[in-house]
Order: sequence, then C-alpha cells, then structure tokens
Amino acid sequence: MSMNLDLISNFVIALLAIVNPVEKIPLWVEASKGGSREFRWRLAGLIILSSAVILLIFLFLGRQLLIQLHIELASFKIGGGLILLQFGFSMLRGKAVKISGDDNNGSDDLKSSVLKRFREIFIPIGVPVIAGPGAITTVIIYGYQSDSFLTSSLLSLAVLGVLGLLFFTLITGHAIRKITGDLSLNLVSRIFGMILIAISVQFMVEGLTEVFPGWALSQ
Repeated sequence: MSMNLDLISNFVIALLAIVNPVEKIPLWVEASKGGSREFRWRLAGLIILSSAVILLIFLFLGRQLLIQLHIELASFKIGGGLILLQFGFSMLRGKAVKISGDDNNGSDDLKSSVLKRFREIFIPIGVPVIAGPGAITTVIIYGYQSDSFLTSSLLSLAVLGVLGLLFFTLITGHAIRKITGDLSLNLVSRIFGMILIAISVQFMVEGLTEVFPGWALSQ
C-alpha cells in the first residue's frame, strides 16, 4: 500500500496556512470573554469537533461530489485558487476575520452557557473562519488527488492534527495574547497570508495547465 508523501506534506502546509491558528487568537479572546477556564475548554472543543466533522466529510466525499456535479478537478483548482487568493489578500490586509456580537453573561449552568455561546459564535468562527471556503476547497482538491486509502487516512490525520494545534492555540489564546501582544500576532498572520497567496497561484497554474495544455508547452 503506497502513500503520497509530497501530497500529504503540501496539504499540511496549505491547511495550516488557511486555518492559521495564530490569527484566531484575537477573535477567540473576544468570542470567549467572560467565561471561566473550563467554559473556554468546552467551547473550544465544540468548535473544533464541529469543524473537524465538516472538513472530514468534504475530504472523503468531495471527489464523489465533483463527479456527481460533472466538475473537472482542473476547473475546481482554478475556482478554488481564486477563493484562496482572495482570502490570502484579506489576511495580508488584516481583514480576513470579522465578528460581531455581544458578551452574554447569565446565571445558566456551565453546559447551557457553553451551548448558548456556541450557537452564537459558531457562525462565523466555525464557519467560515475555520471550516470555510478556503479550507473546504483545499480538502476537496487534495482528497481528490489521493490515490490510496493510506494517503487518505494520513490526510484525515493531518486535518485532525492541524485542528488539534488550533485547539491548543485557542485554550492558551488569552495567555499568548498577553505575552506577545497584537502586533506580533498580526505579523505572523500576514506571513501566512503570503504563503496562502503562493499556494492559490499554484492551484490556478496547475488548473490552467490541464485546461490549456498548449499554453504550458509554449512557456
């Protein structure tokens, strides 16, 4: 049973750039404010678990979805590359993440409070910030290119690994922000934005090469 190590490593880099755990810290601090440590742990767990389910569904069923809709992978690479390109530029401008909402403190028990806040912030934190168009596009494209069960399994482990890193970042987000400040976090976010732009351009070049093979030969 073979595995495509290049595909897996590229997938990890791409997904890490899109999910960008560091960028989520300011958003998470705002969304989880007013809660205890246990409250933040449970809330972060719910968000990560829900996002993981969404991405794994598209990872394993994305290929069948494209086939049923008669969409070629090359076309999806071009369209997906445009989405990632837009998201990358938004990260460079520091405008990739927006949230609005009020802090909700009440006398509810911990479980009810967590579920209430989860319903309020899963949109936009879970979707589209974590499991958004960029991440979904990425898992579909790489999942489509998987040529063995072992590769697909490792891709799914990569999804869980990146989201596990995000979970750790969220639960330590308040402490990290106090230590580093917003300037350092914004700088790292913009670096990830540049990486994502490069990945999106590569997607589009590959798609255009497949759609217009003569264009590639003329280069």
